[in-house]
Amino acid sequence: MAFKTENKTFVCSVCGTASEHTIITETDPPQGVPDIDLRPDEPHRRYMNYWVMKCPECGYCNATLDVPSDVERGYLSSEEYTGFGGITGVGEKAGEMIKKALVCVKNHSYQEAVQSYLYAAWMLDDEELDEQAKACRKAAVAILDGHPAAFKNNPNFRLLMADLLRRSGDFDRVVREFEGTAFTSQLMTAIAFFEVNLASKGDSAAHRADEVPGVTAK
Repeated sequence: MAFKTENKTFVCSVCGTASEHTIITETDPPQGVPDIDLRPDEPHRRYMNYWVMKCPECGYCNATLDVPSDVERGYLSSEEYTGFGGITGVGEKAGEMIKKALVCVKNHSYQEAVQSYLYAAWMLDDEELDEQAKACRKAAVAILDGHPAAFKNNPNFRLLMADLLRRSGDFDRVVREFEGTAFTSQLMTAIAFFEVNLASKGDSAAHRADEVPGVTAK
């Protein structure tokens, strides 16, 4: 099965337009090994096409269109929004995910904004748009750097920072900030050590969790 879908009508919280969208209603549990940034294996990677909706009337993008937003309709026609925050040459779904990230920043939902940029990067990885994927990861890093209070109690985002930096080519910073870093979780400490090792070799590629020395991933 992998997953099941159904169509459902949503009312846009910005302009009030009702439109039909496909949502996931049921999934099988993942069986394979995720990447170290927690990207799932196939076929679960295909879920991403359903992780964002776009209003056909005003262009508002979010996980669901009925999510309340502080974004005004005028922003949705701004150069920043229509231009994907300066990340050009992206596919349709990646572009919608970037717009979702921009909306989340406007709503001060910084953790979700980081995750949205990460998801957009995954989509762009699949399209082999490496520079655009790198730009999304850099945008996520900028949010982490710019709003530390939103992440201070969540070590998962601290560890994600290492992967975002490495995948975007900032190897020196990974080594400088994470070498010798110990997390409360042994698994997270092992992953951080692995990230530093990869960065010291100039490796910006994706890696699976079962490549981390001493880690058994299921």
